[in-house]
Amino acid sequence: MDFQCRTCSQAYDAEQMMKHLSSTRHKTVFDTSNDEDICCEECQDKNIHQLQIIRFAGEDMILLCNSCFRKEYSETERPSTSYSLQNGSILKFWKKYVKVRECCCDECGEESNLNANRNGEVLCDKCLPKSNRAKDFVSEKSGRFLYIYLGLNETQNSTRKPRKKGGRRVGRGKKGRKGAKIKKEKKETFEAKISRIAYEVKKENSTIQSSSSSNLRNFKGFKAVESDPVVAAKVSKSETSRSNPGPSNRNKGKGNKANHKKNSGNGIGKEKERKTNIRNNVRNSQPIPEDRKNTNSHVTTNSGGKGKNESVDKHQLPQPKALNGNGSGSTNTTGLKKGKKDHAGQKTKGNDKTGNKNPREAKLNSAGRKNALGKKSNNQPNKGTSRWTIGSDTESSREPSISPNENTTSITKSRNRNKKASKPTLNEKSKTTTMPKKLETKNQEKNNGKTKDGKLIYEEGEPLTRYNTFKPTLSYPDLNTYLNDYSFALFLEQKLENEFVQNFNILWPRNEKDTAFIINVEKNNNSELEKLLPANLLALGRPAFNERQPFFFCTQDEQKVWYIFIKELSIQRGKYVLLVELFSWNNLSLPTKNGSSQFKLLPTSAQTSRILFAMTRITNPKFIDLLLGQKPIKEIYFDNRLKFSSDKLNRSQKTAVEHVLNNSITILQGPPGTGKTSTIEEIIIQVIERFHAFPILCVAASNIAIDNIAEKIMENRPQIKILRILSKKKEQQYSDDHPLGEICLHNIVYKNLSPDMQVVANKTRRGEMISKSEDTKFYKEKNRVTNKVVSQSQIIFTTNIAAGGRELKVIKECPVVIMDEATQSSEASTLVPLSLPGIRNFVFVGDEKQLSSFSNIPQLETSLFERVLSNGTYKNPLMLDTQYRMHPKISEFPIKKIYNGELKDGVTDEQKAWPGVQHPLFFYQCDLGPESRVRSTQRDIVGFTYENKHECVEIVKIIQILMLDKKVPLEEIGVITPYSAQRDLLSDILTKNVVINPKQISMQQEYDEIELFNAAGSQGTAGSLQNNVINIINGLHVATVDSFQGHEKSFIIFSCVRNNTENKIGFLRDKRRLNVALTRAKHGLIVVGNKNVLRKGDPLWKDYITYLEEQDVIFTDLTAY
Repeated sequence: MDFQCRTCSQAYDAEQMMKHLSSTRHKTVFDTSNDEDICCEECQDKNIHQLQIIRFAGEDMILLCNSCFRKEYSETERPSTSYSLQNGSILKFWKKYVKVRECCCDECGEESNLNANRNGEVLCDKCLPKSNRAKDFVSEKSGRFLYIYLGLNETQNSTRKPRKKGGRRVGRGKKGRKGAKIKKEKKETFEAKISRIAYEVKKENSTIQSSSSSNLRNFKGFKAVESDPVVAAKVSKSETSRSNPGPSNRNKGKGNKANHKKNSGNGIGKEKERKTNIRNNVRNSQPIPEDRKNTNSHVTTNSGGKGKNESVDKHQLPQPKALNGNGSGSTNTTGLKKGKKDHAGQKTKGNDKTGNKNPREAKLNSAGRKNALGKKSNNQPNKGTSRWTIGSDTESSREPSISPNENTTSITKSRNRNKKASKPTLNEKSKTTTMPKKLETKNQEKNNGKTKDGKLIYEEGEPLTRYNTFKPTLSYPDLNTYLNDYSFALFLEQKLENEFVQNFNILWPRNEKDTAFIINVEKNNNSELEKLLPANLLALGRPAFNERQPFFFCTQDEQKVWYIFIKELSIQRGKYVLLVELFSWNNLSLPTKNGSSQFKLLPTSAQTSRILFAMTRITNPKFIDLLLGQKPIKEIYFDNRLKFSSDKLNRSQKTAVEHVLNNSITILQGPPGTGKTSTIEEIIIQVIERFHAFPILCVAASNIAIDNIAEKIMENRPQIKILRILSKKKEQQYSDDHPLGEICLHNIVYKNLSPDMQVVANKTRRGEMISKSEDTKFYKEKNRVTNKVVSQSQIIFTTNIAAGGRELKVIKECPVVIMDEATQSSEASTLVPLSLPGIRNFVFVGDEKQLSSFSNIPQLETSLFERVLSNGTYKNPLMLDTQYRMHPKISEFPIKKIYNGELKDGVTDEQKAWPGVQHPLFFYQCDLGPESRVRSTQRDIVGFTYENKHECVEIVKIIQILMLDKKVPLEEIGVITPYSAQRDLLSDILTKNVVINPKQISMQQEYDEIELFNAAGSQGTAGSLQNNVINIINGLHVATVDSFQGHEKSFIIFSCVRNNTENKIGFLRDKRRLNVALTRAKHGLIVVGNKNVLRKGDPLWKDYITYLEEQDVIFTDLTAY
């Protein structure tokens, strides 16, 4: 017998085996004579029902599965003949196929350029002249090769031109075959080895562990029912019972053979299949059999992820609405089926009289969303979660007053259904377009209110009022609770920035325990896809979705949120077919009783996507304990007797270096000017010399913090291979002439590209269109160079979020990670570097007494650095205790009042004195000009900030004094202010000033992407006012206090702006903001403001004004300076 069935071990000849396979539907066949399984040449698919031997006239024979054949050959390249199990010929022609596959020169074993005669002899072009019967041979290039070699009858088109892919395939022969010389395998080159390893590591580092076995091929589901939720519940129940008869259901070789063919798809099958098996057709609604109809209102079913019993009351399901005269509707619903109590395992009663039947108001939107899903689930634990308390907000759209893990039985108002106004914090879209900035008097101030047209009013530096009380959670009971809490916070932030996708259809899984389902989205003429990808990239053919892309999936009222990612996708019949799966930390089961229109999708930004992906990679037990905050972090103190590279390090710096080498987690407090950069440099050198661990990763929230360290290492340690990786937006700012240009990855990659690919790179930089083939080639070559450069680097510098980019996926392990400015990094963004593979030492360097990141969601402002110090799990944080930046007169107040005397000066008055400057600390009383409020509208949020023209005029005078009288270069002067409007007004005045800017050079802007949620230019968010732009006028820097954190200048002018009769100073009250403002100057600090307003506006400012009066440095004119 020539063939053996792998499933049942039966052996038959070709004819009998084909009958056996057709009747039993067994899939795998073994060729006993050749000792091999029959499988596809491309993908090694062994399913005989999917395979076919394809003959291209007299040219070639190949064995492919149906899927590979469709990918490989278009309709214009159809074969002349195919042999498959369906037409009963695949095994009959198997030996001929093997003969062609194994074909080689009889003399030398060469596989290409062959010639054959009717006797079955084969010679290559080199050996053919040696034969005395050369005229009898036919070349494989003639198109008649197989007819002669196999003795087949020639057809009329036997002389047709070779197919598009051209020529007979070679190199397919089974290893060790007889009759041919075995070619020696080529030795793998160093480049090839790097590429192979890089691919394997990248694949491993890009994988999300799946808890579902479903894929697009085997998915079995039913269409989400829209009209009657009770019917939907019964359909789901009946479908589950039908499709899951028992554990043996997963054995595909058994069961109902007649239905096996029809049940193998995912509901997107052929038209014929849809007609013959309506029950398995997920595109059609499914009637309930008479014997399965239930007249009771109480339906019991199994929960989708927990497997416990759960009750559904028909009164709790969404009911059809009747529109009233004004176009609004009402519904008697509390939304999704009432959730089970996980820990109690109790059933809810059908006659529940707790008030949950009260009608909920909802508005029908243009997308045809018919039902608002209501009440928050009761199945979520109250332990260890954060809470938001909603302020007095009269808008119709209300935020949930609880975290996703908090129990609630209250019924909240439904969301506004208008498609364009479905954002959580926005009312109906105002007819007013974006307004130009305008001034308002101080008497018009209405903090935390709303405009007449319903827009939120927001003051710069203050969180949105809907979260007016936030209680941060210091510890969590388990990792899932932690990840749920932060996922919900990310959801709240993202819905301020992105628009929801409303138009899609859902296929729910039949198996209630499955965590995967299908979403179908129209591909053509779908304007919503532009929410996912820019129109120019869509025009280029880029898909709007990609694998592992995360989304927030929520009910229309946003009371229930699921966190999902795309497991697999395809394009079928003009639709994106997305197999999506729940992230493992979801605590809600799939709502399979509800229709598609009751849900919406929220796309995520690239930064949020990286954070959600990082959440799937947190496996290090020590870091999990750090995040949960339940166990104290162990600290080891040991004198390593290190030989330090610099003799300028003080005792606290040396102690910090030793601690890093001895502990897996180090928290290092670094007040301003205490030598954090020098300490980090020494840590890097010691790790390299003692452990030889590569690569060392240095990250921070801002680019300036990273650049300071990189410049120092680059200057002092040129022998170390260092690499700077930037986001795409920042690359153009770091050209070859930048101080760090030669170590930037994008510059190195460009230099190593071929000339052709450099041309393509230039086109992409200029925003020009390129062809698909150019795009593919460019991507491959760029990837190859990038992998090589990153793999060979010893130190890598990048931002927190950029650490989650594809460039670092090639790193198998990252032994040491150092995070500078850790308090500026939101805890969510910290998860990205924390989740990298193979970390043995993680170092947090920061200062909780300086500013943290800014976000509209308070939870996303807190850093992990601050939370760990607050929950007490890190008992003895190290502190760098000597400052070298400031003149002692400038540092005296911050040391006493902010650092409680724990900081000391490492410099003297003489060392920091500037010639001609008698007062290194100088307060200029400027009370003649009142503040003005500047308002701007972005989407549905009205933001306002402040400016003071009189202070601007006086600051120009101060700058001229510093320039002309004190001989201070403009590059050594910085002007900082709390408010962005004052920054912009000052910049405009200074740019036009002929003394400060005699050549009238245009203002330059240095934009630093301070991480995630406070990035400048985020459309429509209140945080866009608090941006991170530094304006540069002829070398002079003008910036907000927040954006100047991490910078220093010889002289700093601090414009306080606020001057009003109410003595309000806004976010100047922030102790951390005052600390940053007072600690930027090295030689001279000049504060410009009204001491009376500042004194009454805040107790700390009162202390500071009192201190200045005691020092006798408050002046009413500039002549004293």
